[in-house]
Parts: sequence; structure tokens; C-alpha cells
Amino acid sequence: MKRTLLSGLIFNNFKTLFTMKRTLLLLGLFGFMSLTILAQINTPVPSPGASFSQKFGLTEIKMEYSRPSVKGREIFGNVVIYDKIWRVGANASTIFSTSDSITVAGKGLSKGKYVVLAIPNKDEWTIIFNKNLEVSYENYKPEFNTLEVKIKPERTNQLIETFTIQTENIINNSSDLVLAWENTLIRIPLVNNPNTRIMSEIKQKLAGPSKKDYETIAAYYYEKGIELKSALEYIDKAISQGEGYGNLRMKALILGNMGNKKEAIIWAERSLARAKNSKNADYIRMNEESIAEWKKQ
Repeated sequence: MKRTLLSGLIFNNFKTLFTMKRTLLLLGLFGFMSLTILAQINTPVPSPGASFSQKFGLTEIKMEYSRPSVKGREIFGNVVIYDKIWRVGANASTIFSTSDSITVAGKGLSKGKYVVLAIPNKDEWTIIFNKNLEVSYENYKPEFNTLEVKIKPERTNQLIETFTIQTENIINNSSDLVLAWENTLIRIPLVNNPNTRIMSEIKQKLAGPSKKDYETIAAYYYEKGIELKSALEYIDKAISQGEGYGNLRMKALILGNMGNKKEAIIWAERSLARAKNSKNADYIRMNEESIAEWKKQ
């Protein structure tokens, strides 16, 4: 009788334990499946990303940023705290790039890519261009600031629900980069002055083709096997602006293709001498091989 009761108790305990384990296993399985399903579902981002590009002068600027919304909140002085670093958006850093040097509110900014940060204040904002593209609230360091400018905020009676960055007043070499949110506008004047670059290009064009231009044309004619007399004229003009083992070898190759092996060897030897002085192993090898081949003919 006792043995029977004991066996019953053991069986019941085992059955209860098995039931609990099975329940936990099922709960865990359903939980994993739920997480997997949720991970596969795309949901709207609270602050969606945006980007745009704009050309003015001889430059092109690009912006990549996120667009949070007001949603009934007080933004500046509350959500965005005054006198504290703000990343000018949400979720991730705001990236600004320019293809040419510009001025920002009268201060120079070299071409490149930067993170735009701001220190808002009721009466004046500090706009920062930081060269650390991995900058965050935790690792921000002022020594990586490439440029800081002061901008007076403008007020608007119209509510701007979603944070917006855009360009306005695009006139010849200038444009305004405008940050707009809630009832605040920050207007940042950008100017690209291409005069120095344009004058340099004008002088270059008036001076005629460059040494590199002559070398490129001569090499093209040689590679295509056309206009070899013209190719020889162009490589001579390049050499007259400065000898190098490259253009000397090109003249040797052109002469070789024209059947003038004797002259080709002379110019290949000049190229070889310069290549040895510069310790350029490739040109030493190529010239030696060409000279040996031409001497056989």
C-alpha cells in the first residue's frame, strides 16, 4: 500500500514537472516567434531621414539630416535645451558637404564633409561645422570644430511642424541655408567666390595646352597608331616644357613605330638615364628591353 502511494506521488510530481517544462518551452517558443515576426515588420520612423543637394556658383552642397516633428511640444528651450549642443535633427548626425571652398556667414570653409551642430539660444545661435563625422553628444570635442559662426534667429508666426533644412535666395554665387522648426528660422548665408579659380583657368587657356595635355594627346595617337607625325610634334612640345623619363620614352616609342630605330634608341637611352636617377625600376626595365629589341633590327 505504501509503495503504491509513493509510486503515485512520484508519478504525479513527474507529470507536473513535465507539464511545467512543456509550458515554459511553449512560452519561450512563442516569445521567440513574436520577436522574429516583429523584427521582420517595417514600421514608420518617428523622425524620417531626408537629403538634398544644391548648386550655386561653382560649388554643390549636400545635406543629409532627419526630420523630427513638434507634436504639440514646446521645442526650443524645452525639447532642445538652450546653451547645449544640439545635433540639428534627430536619430543621427546632420551631414553637410561642399564640393568647393565657400564662406559661411563671412568665414571661410574648405571643401569637404562636416557634421553640423548648433548651440541654440533665444537671442543668438552658434552654428558649428565639425570635422569628426562620428561625433555624438558623448564624444563631442570643440577642438574638432572647423568653423563656428553666430546667427541671429528669426521668428515666424506660422508653425513649422516638421524640422526642415532648405536653400533659399539662390543668386549667382550665393545661397541661404535655412533651418526651420516650430516658430524659429536660422538663415545661414553661403557664398562661393570662384573668381580666383576662373582667372587661373583663363590664364591657363590663354597660355595654350599644358605639358600634360601634349603628353596625353601624343600618347593617344601612339596607342591608336594614328597621326604619328602629329604625335611626335606634341611630345616634342611637352619635352620642351620639361624632360622626364615618361615623355622621353614616349618619343622613343613613337620614333620606333615610325621605323626610326636609331633615333628611338637615342631617346630611350635618355629616358633610361633619368629612370636610373629616379630609381624607377619599371621604366629601367622597359627601356632596356626596347633598346635591346631595336638593336636587333
